[in-house]
Amino acid sequence: MKCPSCGHTNPEDAAFCGKCGSSLDPVMTCSRCGRNNPVGTKFCHGCGQALVEATPAPETPPSLTPEPAATHPTSFAGARYEVKRFLGVGGKKRVYLVRDTRLDREVAFALIKTEGLDAEGLLRIRREAQAMARLGDHPHVVSVFDIGEENGTPYLVSQFMVGGDVQELIKKAEGHRVALAQVLKIANEICQALEHAHKHGIVHRDLKPGNVWLTADGTAKLGDFGLAVVKDKSRLTQEGMMVGTVSYMPPEQAMGAQVAPSADLYSLGAMLYEMVAGRPPFVGDDSVAIITQHLNTPPVAPSWHNPDLPPSLEALILRLLEKDPSKRPASASEVRAILGSIDISSRPAPTSAQTPRENPLYRRIFVGRERELKQAQAIFDQALSGQGALSMVVGEPGIGKTAVCEQLATYVALRGGRTLAGC
Repeated sequence: MKCPSCGHTNPEDAAFCGKCGSSLDPVMTCSRCGRNNPVGTKFCHGCGQALVEATPAPETPPSLTPEPAATHPTSFAGARYEVKRFLGVGGKKRVYLVRDTRLDREVAFALIKTEGLDAEGLLRIRREAQAMARLGDHPHVVSVFDIGEENGTPYLVSQFMVGGDVQELIKKAEGHRVALAQVLKIANEICQALEHAHKHGIVHRDLKPGNVWLTADGTAKLGDFGLAVVKDKSRLTQEGMMVGTVSYMPPEQAMGAQVAPSADLYSLGAMLYEMVAGRPPFVGDDSVAIITQHLNTPPVAPSWHNPDLPPSLEALILRLLEKDPSKRPASASEVRAILGSIDISSRPAPTSAQTPRENPLYRRIFVGRERELKQAQAIFDQALSGQGALSMVVGEPGIGKTAVCEQLATYVALRGGRTLAGC
């Protein structure tokens, strides 16, 4: 018998795959309650939901990376959660598809990674998990069913999202640009989730395409509230620690300032920019380069990448990406009201040959001074360790002195230093 999940050939009398542990008994999973029903069932035995759109045993969520064959637990929480199969590992968690034997439904069981965290960091994770649970049942928030510890490791039991995430949606879209009608639908639903969270005093702090999940019918739900925990003040000491989040990180959060709901709106703008343009608003070779642009560089108009973008939607995205939080929309409710007024059938007026649009290639982009920047960063690191020195950045006009200093100032701030500027 061939496993539908991994393709491994098993004996004819096998009930579970000997390689990945998946059930070999084909079922139809209800998108509403998660209950498994025999193939051919038209309505769920648990809640009566029509199963015409239900899918057979779910695939691994796109944002999780499968691991090589290894020995995995067979159950958690005193055998309440029976492991059906290992889904994959992400930046913050290891996720299993399990069956809740008490409620007879399939759910996602996430073991939160705690390597490198002290007692305060562990307490922060537990508080964040409780915050997710406190949000309760909302149609656009991934439902949290249980929280606890397994051998001292925090875990989170949540709704299993069979539709994948928006990150995969962007990846599969033609030109990596999502259809405008779907962009507006997802944006509206995530705004509803943010309204609910902000009303309960919770700021997400890590809104990005990989944290927006889709149900089988395409309904968007926001998940992973606050699980991106900064481990120490020197956030650039661990290679790649901020990769995957800096593209959507508001300037005030990157600088370690206290964040407000407006920070989530900036991240929403960055996500919408990518959905319509096919790329994030800022790209770079490392975290410092991207954060520097968040702090100092206006984004290229998304219509440069997508000429069919309605002007009203472009205006909203650019307003969400304002560096100054006070210049962004006042709330997720205001954003949702603007979204409701956008007409996707409207198109920008054609530009004349006499007034060409600005080419982003001629904007100030940091390039060609990587060696000098590394030298400047090394000098600061020496000063931080007590080996101070006087260094000067000199050269002819237009060769990149200001760009090097801006990049260095970002690096200094991220390492806990202070930059003074004057004339």
